[in-house]
Amino acid sequence: MSKKSCFPLIAFCALLACGSSIAQEAAPQIANGDVINMLRARVPENTIISELNVLVGQGATFNISPPAIIELQRAGASEKVLDAIMYIQTNVVPGLMISSPRGVFYRAGANATELHSFLLWPEFIPRWETWPFYPTGPKNVAMSASPVVVQVAEGTPTLLVQGFTADSGWQLVRINRAADHRELKLKRKGAFSRDFFSDSTFDRSELRPLTFAAGGPGSFTVRPAAPLEPGNYALCGQLEGAWMRACYEFQVTTM
Repeated sequence: MSKKSCFPLIAFCALLACGSSIAQEAAPQIANGDVINMLRARVPENTIISELNVLVGQGATFNISPPAIIELQRAGASEKVLDAIMYIQTNVVPGLMISSPRGVFYRAGANATELHSFLLWPEFIPRWETWPFYPTGPKNVAMSASPVVVQVAEGTPTLLVQGFTADSGWQLVRINRAADHRELKLKRKGAFSRDFFSDSTFDRSELRPLTFAAGGPGSFTVRPAAPLEPGNYALCGQLEGAWMRACYEFQVTTM
């Protein structure tokens, strides 16, 4: 084979090698465009925030440079959406790159199954709005439902919490769930209620008591103090330096 006829073959092989190297070193997908498309389609705010977790789970990241944030704001992103993007990019995405992922896992024997999460923004009511002329009962809040929920066949499951601290105000709350949405009952305090100045988020009737135990490095375990009746639940904890709560959902199928 002549040198001239070998050259195109060598060039083609070099191009394939470069393409393979570029594919392996390709940067993660920047999901800002997906968020802008959802904003333009007028997707509800809570649905967009839930979708952020799905995008990150698929390997996406977010551009949080000042020009990118300005572009998102001009597209109609609310403060909640922007805060969620900032938190996910600076806290969740780095956590996915370490060997011990951050999250909550259902532990059964030697097996651990990761629970799907969603972000919850507790209702904030200025104190002057809780005067007797305003409603003070619990408020039902509907949120989009994740397609898959981990099923638990025991009433007192062991949940392994990894990458969080035990003093993050963890609470186990009952969830009402339909085919297309979740419904949580949030606490709405009155001007003369005894816990007016507390940070409680959920209505007391929906909470279930917990017991805590030390786990391995950077982790601890949580269990219900009493058997749970069949239904859907979420373990929710306050995120560091943020108003929102991270909630990890599971379903008890039997007592």
